[in-house]
Amino acid sequence: MILSERDLFMMKYKIFKCLATSLQLIFVIGLVGLSGCGSDTTPDNDLQPAIVQSEFNPAGAALLNTITVRGTVESIESRNVYSTLSFRIDRVYAEEGDQVTEGQVLAALDTNDLQLSIAQQRASLESARQSSQNAVQETQRMLNEATANLANNTNMHILSAESSLNAAAINLESAQMNYDNALRDYDEGTNPQVLSTQSFFNTARIEFERIEANHRNLTALYAGGVVSSDEMRQSENILTHARNQYNDARINYNNAVEFQQRSLEQLRMALQSATTSHRNAQELLNASRIAARQDIERLRGSVTNAQISANLEPMEISLQLMERQLEDSIITAPVSGTITNVIAREGAFGSGLLFIIEDTDNLQIVTRFREYDISRIEEGMEVIITSDGTGNAEYTGVISRINPAATSLSPVVEFEAEIRVTSANTGLRIGMNTRIDISLE
Repeated sequence: MILSERDLFMMKYKIFKCLATSLQLIFVIGLVGLSGCGSDTTPDNDLQPAIVQSEFNPAGAALLNTITVRGTVESIESRNVYSTLSFRIDRVYAEEGDQVTEGQVLAALDTNDLQLSIAQQRASLESARQSSQNAVQETQRMLNEATANLANNTNMHILSAESSLNAAAINLESAQMNYDNALRDYDEGTNPQVLSTQSFFNTARIEFERIEANHRNLTALYAGGVVSSDEMRQSENILTHARNQYNDARINYNNAVEFQQRSLEQLRMALQSATTSHRNAQELLNASRIAARQDIERLRGSVTNAQISANLEPMEISLQLMERQLEDSIITAPVSGTITNVIAREGAFGSGLLFIIEDTDNLQIVTRFREYDISRIEEGMEVIITSDGTGNAEYTGVISRINPAATSLSPVVEFEAEIRVTSANTGLRIGMNTRIDISLE
């Protein structure tokens, strides 16, 4: 019959265990005999063997091939189930000792207020989204319209300013022409009104001078008795009429010259006013064009601001956080295993530790080796596990980890180690004290 490695290991372990027991018995009998021959003043405690990590290793004796240590059973994987939510616990679905699978619901929090807040946040978000979209669309429409109007020369303010400038230009051209004509007539003496009155004045002057000469001649003849008094009176009347016509013509001429001068001054002032109006119209047009470009830049800024305002990421994040809280309000098992502790209570606040889940199918034992044994063991070595709680049952395990640094919580230097239980369906339970036997052969 061919034995497996595990059977060979168990057989060697039992042989070494019997040998160790026999040697202990012989040693104890020897100590008892010696104690009977010794002095009565020696305390009994001084005659007891030293308690060391190995089952038997008196000073000066050879090291045995078996190391025995004590350890506590733990789960290889233990998970604490927490909640950071402050809602009250509505229902608890799991009890201590329950076997649960990953994702199984363990408890549920009361989220009625949270669901109302989520509904309100969704409504606010939708309203803000619609308002933001409308604002962006409206400002973008205004920007597009203003840009097109400037490009197509259909801006109302610019068109009005151009119309005013055209009218001012026509008025300026007319005023300039009127003033130039009047000035030329004045300088060249070609004003029709002045020429006409001047012609009447010259004619009246010549006629008056002719009649005045005739009247002087007639007066001499009247003095000689040649002309009668009636002829003389008639001549005086003709002279008076000619003088009046001459005076009227002279006045009309002077008035025409004065009127020409006043008209020329008025035309000069009209030209100056037209020039000012034209300059103002040109400045208004320039200002309108600048204002149109500034309005476009302002609308671009409004579009940017509207787009920034349309960024609802903070509200969306807030909603996502509340929705995540709603998801987290259902407490589920993060791993499969056995519930070993239930802290959650219905009606209590759900913040903090609620459950402890441990994998009872995958166990390990935490123990410590003293420094004089550490050089004789290594990771991967097989061990035999027994416990008072499981009677005479023996299970196998393997050293899975040895801490490279010693723990010096006491004067005795020890190295912490973990032993993975390799036997299936053991009677070991988490928290049990165990005895670990390690064969060094």
